[in-house]
Amino acid sequence: MPPVKQDAVQEIKDRLDLVDLVSEHLRLQKAGRDLKGLCPFHQEKTPSFYVSPEKQLWHCYGCQKGGDHFTFIQDIEHVDFKAALRLLADKTGVVLEESPGAGRQRELKRTIQRLNLLAAQYFHHILLENQAGQRALIQLESRGVTRASMTEFQLGFAPAGQRKDNLARFLRKHGVSDGELLEAGLAIRPDGGGELWDRFRQRIIIPIHDEHGELVAFGGRVIDDTNQPKYLNTSQTALYDKGRTLFNLHRARKPIHEMKHAVLMEGYFDAITAWQANVTNVVTTSGTALSEHQVRLLKRETQELVLAFDRDDAGLNATQRAIELASRSGIYIKVVRVPQGKDPDDYLRANPDGWANLREHALPEWEYLLRQALGNLDLTDAGDRRRGAELVIPVLAKIPEASVLEIYAQQAAGWLRIEPAALLRDVQALKSGRSPHPGPPREGHPPPRPSPARGEGDHVRSGVGASNGGAFQKDEGYLLGLLIERPDLLAEVAGELREVNFSTPAYEQVFVRLQQMVEGDATARPTDRLSEFTPDEQGLISAVAMTRYPELDSGSEAALRQSLEQCLQTLKINASQRRLKALVAEMRAVRASGDESRLVSLMQENDRLARELDALKAVRYGSG
Repeated sequence: MPPVKQDAVQEIKDRLDLVDLVSEHLRLQKAGRDLKGLCPFHQEKTPSFYVSPEKQLWHCYGCQKGGDHFTFIQDIEHVDFKAALRLLADKTGVVLEESPGAGRQRELKRTIQRLNLLAAQYFHHILLENQAGQRALIQLESRGVTRASMTEFQLGFAPAGQRKDNLARFLRKHGVSDGELLEAGLAIRPDGGGELWDRFRQRIIIPIHDEHGELVAFGGRVIDDTNQPKYLNTSQTALYDKGRTLFNLHRARKPIHEMKHAVLMEGYFDAITAWQANVTNVVTTSGTALSEHQVRLLKRETQELVLAFDRDDAGLNATQRAIELASRSGIYIKVVRVPQGKDPDDYLRANPDGWANLREHALPEWEYLLRQALGNLDLTDAGDRRRGAELVIPVLAKIPEASVLEIYAQQAAGWLRIEPAALLRDVQALKSGRSPHPGPPREGHPPPRPSPARGEGDHVRSGVGASNGGAFQKDEGYLLGLLIERPDLLAEVAGELREVNFSTPAYEQVFVRLQQMVEGDATARPTDRLSEFTPDEQGLISAVAMTRYPELDSGSEAALRQSLEQCLQTLKINASQRRLKALVAEMRAVRASGDESRLVSLMQENDRLARELDALKAVRYGSG
């Protein structure tokens, strides 16, 4: 029996067979050397989800997800790597080593959790059982918040009265020190020093949980709107970072999965009122702009996000920022337009059954922004159409995908009664740093020289050109598969790899990280260290690693080296063909501009590349 490895990740893999782990969640059946089943991550009728008992990897050839034990648990349980590590460590009995200070941090978090639970019980009791909470209780009921919701959300009230340390005195009776009160963000020290004050005073209290249901913080709303700030949150603690937390996510996770989309609103009471109206897949930020981490939290749960913010200026700005941020992550976004003058809370209180109608008329994100840009214009007027063109160009320039950009350029051009190509030219000018409407050149200054537009089709989803483990062409995917099995050969081909232009950034990133990994540890196997790669890269690696390679199965070193060389030749051929295609387009544009010297230079480069390509093909296919 081999010695037990000290590395926790590898030890967990040694103790737990991937087939057994996956079989706890779906039914698998034999498929040659592998097993297959219906993918749990997308809808399908024919199995495309494969598990390799030999490689201890899984891959779905339908949705291109893939990885090892940890990525499977991350995807199936909707948790991050650290949480998956803890879950599997508990399952296998592996003890996780801790860094210095981790014990102190863990104890601090436990203390804050205990204080939060005590504080929540105190606030909730004051609201429902104590005379000091009567005014807040009446206010909540006047807003339509039911007793059932007060219990579900454990709403509370923080009193003040004659004292400013009611909660502090209550917690001290439970053995809590002043230092712990400050660490938990439940108390503050006045500027002049002296006794601690409660952070929350004369406020309705809303407990805030993380995505796993842990009570991490509180939000407090004033009962007198003349007091400021209107909302106050727990300060940042070892347990709480408002940019990394979404209110109500722990309740909404199951409905989000069932409805296949999440609804993002602005305020705590928007979510509570929505919950009462049976819109249970709602989350909100804690009074801040949507953050990248919050987008990642949402993307773990769903691929579709519905925004339902207020119609005031702040809400419109928040909608725009959320669209720009979330769209970069690939989430499909729609925007619900609540009737003017109302926020979602107002609307749903007045129309408890009205959400379905709002959702039905939600607009895709870019159409919403374009309509907002043109909303106050009369598009029968030529002057307003010109202003409209100027307003939609910056919106179109934010669209990351070339195909989506073309769709919305056509839509906007139809409204403005102009040619889509004209809008697209102006968008490309703006993206390349030129003004789309430069006007006449100033005296003494030449007109700006046009610069080539940057490519718009770069955000290609990484994937592999194989189906159900079928053979690859001898290209970058095939090369990656060979080198994953034989990373010791990386050093021999590293020089040639640096000179190759890959078809997608994903392949280039994987090869670079693979080289760095092997340089740090010559015995490193990327399939053992998948957590160091992004999810898309893990999907790519699992696909190529689970494919059969005859030269590896045969053990022939000569066949292996010949295949490596053929892959590199194919990569060079493909890169030359892509460059030649780009040159043709560039020559066409230069010919139209009348720049003869530049055209001659491009034609010479085209001839040189064509000769090189012919020579590469002769070597590649003459020896293949």
